[in-house]
Amino acid sequence: MAEMFEDSTGGLGLVDPIEGSDVAFDELPSALDVELEFAGVAASFDVFAELCTALDEAEQAQFAVNRAMAAHLDAVRRALEVAASEPGVYLRPEQLRSPEANELAVRAAATELSMRLHLPVGTIRGRAHEATVLRERLPRVWASFRDGTVAYVGARVAADAAAGFARGDARLAELDDELSAVIGTVTTTRLRQLARTVLARLERERLEARHTRAYADRQIVVEHGDDGMAWVSLYTSQVDAARIGARLDATAHRDVGVGDEPRTLDQLRADAAVAWLTGDGTPTAARVEVIVTVPCLSLAGADDEAATLDGVGPIDLATARQLFHDAPSFLRLAVDPITSAPLELDRTRYRPTKAQRLWLALTHGRCTRPGCDRLAVSADIDHLHDWQHDGVSNPANLAPSCRGDHRLKHATRFAPTKNPDETVTWRSPTGRSYTDPPPF
Repeated sequence: MAEMFEDSTGGLGLVDPIEGSDVAFDELPSALDVELEFAGVAASFDVFAELCTALDEAEQAQFAVNRAMAAHLDAVRRALEVAASEPGVYLRPEQLRSPEANELAVRAAATELSMRLHLPVGTIRGRAHEATVLRERLPRVWASFRDGTVAYVGARVAADAAAGFARGDARLAELDDELSAVIGTVTTTRLRQLARTVLARLERERLEARHTRAYADRQIVVEHGDDGMAWVSLYTSQVDAARIGARLDATAHRDVGVGDEPRTLDQLRADAAVAWLTGDGTPTAARVEVIVTVPCLSLAGADDEAATLDGVGPIDLATARQLFHDAPSFLRLAVDPITSAPLELDRTRYRPTKAQRLWLALTHGRCTRPGCDRLAVSADIDHLHDWQHDGVSNPANLAPSCRGDHRLKHATRFAPTKNPDETVTWRSPTGRSYTDPPPF
């Protein structure tokens, strides 16, 4: 072994047992020096050190995010469980004996978290479900998630795989072993492939039942993007998706390059899908009411103020003028001092007028419960101060509220009030108040 010695400066050094030479500690290469030399890269020590530090910090930050996300899911789960066990925190006394009391309380807690976190109620409830599934059915995966070595996207794949098994199913142990052995070391795509493979082996006899259950969730989701565009996502069976893709491909290949056709294959596929779904040129073509607000001067070309598509936001004026031109009729939204419908009513009328409903829908745009994005045009019109408690049917006391939030407001001790700027504040029984900014 190397022996210690004291050099002429009083510092400590090592005697190399082979060469017999002495080396001071401050001359020993650092770990980064060794790594730089081993890597053989053409970079200075400072650059190499900065890169390694950034890579390490990125990795450690991701681990911290993973741990925080696991803690978040668990806290969401606990909040909903507490609400279910003590529904009186949220519900009005007359609702406590309802068979739906626990479910209403859970919805109320999820709604409060939705307003706190600015996330949809469905997302909140989904995260609580994921935490429950991981904790109870995949304890090894859950432990890795809480330790930070597994990202949320991977944990979601695992939770989805285990969701079809009943708690206590003996096969869950094998699923947990298989997934925990690789989760956090492979991409999400590869993890999902592994999960499918394991499920196919564990549930050979139930593959048809699993597909039937999943097929019941088929749906279309419309997500509005930027620049006047949107995504339309169809969740359906793999067979139907393959058939749709094959027909779109055949149609696009038939038309591409024919004559002076300028569109690409992708554009032809998209246009064919739109034509099929809307029924353009057929007797069953879709007829829907879309509300577009177009400033009069912009419509005449004397101004360039943007038009607005209800529930979406600004659209370009060329599209707005075309919609206006194609519309068989339109509603005048400017107030006519002679013919405008009255917006104020006395206590003799409970139901809002059609003019009031339209005015409130256009003023608010969406459900007025903070955090809810359901469109106001399809919402209920709610009396903030209840009609049976002397509330009036005037705009100052009316607000669009989606059916679920309308019911929740009447069943719980949430207290909504309208503000001078037309926003609505919901005060929770826990003491917090929530208000969305005015419509953009």
